[in-house]
Amino acid sequence: MLDPVIVASFVQLLQAFSGCFTSPSMDSFVTLMAGWALDLRRHTVTEVIRAAGAVGRKHISSYHRFFSRARWTTDEVGLTLAALLIERLAPKGVIRLVVDDTLGRHTGKRISGASMHRDPLLSTGRMPFFHWGHVWVVLAIEVQLFDKSWALPVLFRLHRSEKRCKAEKRPYFKLTEEARQLVLLLAQRYPERRFELIGDSAYTNGSLIKGRPSNVTVIGRGRLDSALYAPPPTRPRGQMGRPRVRGKRIASPAWWARRKSTRWEKLDVFVYGRAVTLRVRVIDALWYVAAGSEVVRLVLVRDFPGHEKDDVFVSTDPALSPRHIIESFSKRWSLEVTFHEAKGKLGFEDPQNRTERAVERTAPLALISYSLTVLWYIQHGQGTRAAQLPTLPWYTHKAGTTFGDMLATLRRASWSERLFDPASSPSELRKRLRPLVDYVASAA
Repeated sequence: MLDPVIVASFVQLLQAFSGCFTSPSMDSFVTLMAGWALDLRRHTVTEVIRAAGAVGRKHISSYHRFFSRARWTTDEVGLTLAALLIERLAPKGVIRLVVDDTLGRHTGKRISGASMHRDPLLSTGRMPFFHWGHVWVVLAIEVQLFDKSWALPVLFRLHRSEKRCKAEKRPYFKLTEEARQLVLLLAQRYPERRFELIGDSAYTNGSLIKGRPSNVTVIGRGRLDSALYAPPPTRPRGQMGRPRVRGKRIASPAWWARRKSTRWEKLDVFVYGRAVTLRVRVIDALWYVAAGSEVVRLVLVRDFPGHEKDDVFVSTDPALSPRHIIESFSKRWSLEVTFHEAKGKLGFEDPQNRTERAVERTAPLALISYSLTVLWYIQHGQGTRAAQLPTLPWYTHKAGTTFGDMLATLRRASWSERLFDPASSPSELRKRLRPLVDYVASAA
């Protein structure tokens, strides 16, 4: 193993992935992950190698081949990452998962898997906007750190449009079907653990609810106009024919919301970092189109923060309290924060790979780097001197720890370890300093 520029404790963390790669590929993986965290510019493969101080160690094509030809899979790496996170951050209790998709914008029509997709950041209810690029379905493990919810990505799927799948003569999968594949991978790996899967309205449907593993509970946003039914009546003895799968149609959440005489229950909850008082109405019924003959709990909510209109949340476990359902759903937003940080600080949209396997493997490294940075900070970084970030005279008080703080701590610890080693000779220190000077001096 070549001497990496990243701090030694981070390299030790990466050794857990040695079973996912051959020896040469493992060396490339360590170099790439080091460069990904230390890169201050665009996260292309060449820039990442420069940030890692690995120019000249191997021919640059070997790092490109790591993505396009090497024998490893993102699923195997993701499951190894999930094992690390579960073992060290969620060893007991229910494991909470968050699922969503995000658009990675790209240019160039010859990039494998790219299509025109709706851009959620620019689109409005009346005016949709579209952008060329990749849509990624991401499954993350949610944990509570520093009194805040964090979504740590572990598994990924590149979504291809139906038009592209037809042109390439490959099977087409909906976003929800790809999300189901990821949930099955993790739930089957840990059959003894309970999971709560949180998703927005796009992921609260039959694809993820019907036929899901027995150790998975789905919590998400429902529909106000849901067609609800009572449970099927007891079948009379001796009756012939197929038994009924649902009872009589009952009032929808929208009907209860419009009804002036509806009795609401006040509920104090803690969502989005603050305590609020809501009004709720609980409905236990069959949402047949999404859950079949399974009784689900719907919680009709009024005065939810940021929602001008009434909303309804759903749980496939009717034993969960309305407070638990509402507070759990609010943690879904942590994955949106992760996407924002990965794009802004880790270059999720920067890689310029074009071939199929390289496209499928490169962008997920930004999300893997996010999860590993958080894990390293919790395990090693927060108690070090590098975590004492400099303060500014006009910004003396800082509330909480952000991902930017964690990434800065990792970078500071890495360069401090290399440049302030009292056992190193002046010539050795100059040798270690040269890549940093060259890299910073060439910043555009």
